[in-house]
Amino acid sequence: MERVNSRTRILPALALVGCVAGAAPAFAQGYYSSYRYPAERPVQWYVNGGGGITEGDTAASFNNGWTFGAGVNIKPAPGPFALRLGLDYSYFDASDQLIAANPSADYGYMQTLTGFADGVLEMPVNPWTRIYAMAGPGFGWRGIYLTSNGVYCTPFFCGPGYGSGALVGRDTSTNFAWNAGVGIDFALPGGQSWFLEARYERLETSFAPTEFIPIRVGFRF
Repeated sequence: MERVNSRTRILPALALVGCVAGAAPAFAQGYYSSYRYPAERPVQWYVNGGGGITEGDTAASFNNGWTFGAGVNIKPAPGPFALRLGLDYSYFDASDQLIAANPSADYGYMQTLTGFADGVLEMPVNPWTRIYAMAGPGFGWRGIYLTSNGVYCTPFFCGPGYGSGALVGRDTSTNFAWNAGVGIDFALPGGQSWFLEARYERLETSFAPTEFIPIRVGFRF
């Protein structure tokens, strides 16, 4: 039942992506002939951060968490299309349900490290604002850790946290991943901009996919 409910929440977001992607080419093709975003650059770096909402089977085992990342937008010529390369880290604490199912652990969490190559389709709203849709494939590393008395692990190593404890359980894997989302971008003087976006990210992990929706605020420069 949880999976059905989560997909019901996801479908409107994906439908919005599809609507924007379907309507934007015709609109943007003509609009961009006389439109130029202020001080638009062919290469823009960005940083972002925000919250992550777990979905599907993932939501049964992990609470909502947080995320941050960085990347680059590449646009060699003016127009509605761009390429975006990004790398993001996300963290989610284990739910009470997961801890209860593993009595030897008193704490648990999931970390993900995802990288995506997204096609971006932009649609101007006015000379200082544009909306965009994006989607693309990538990879997703996921690490799940169950610990006792303060062991903490990063994507690279495990060590003591607040006390000397034990690593009760660990599962790590790297899998194919994909994402789709929408956002809005606001220009700033000097060629920078800030943006707000929401994405659906899915890692094709064994047994069940890992699904969550990051909502991020970012800055392009």
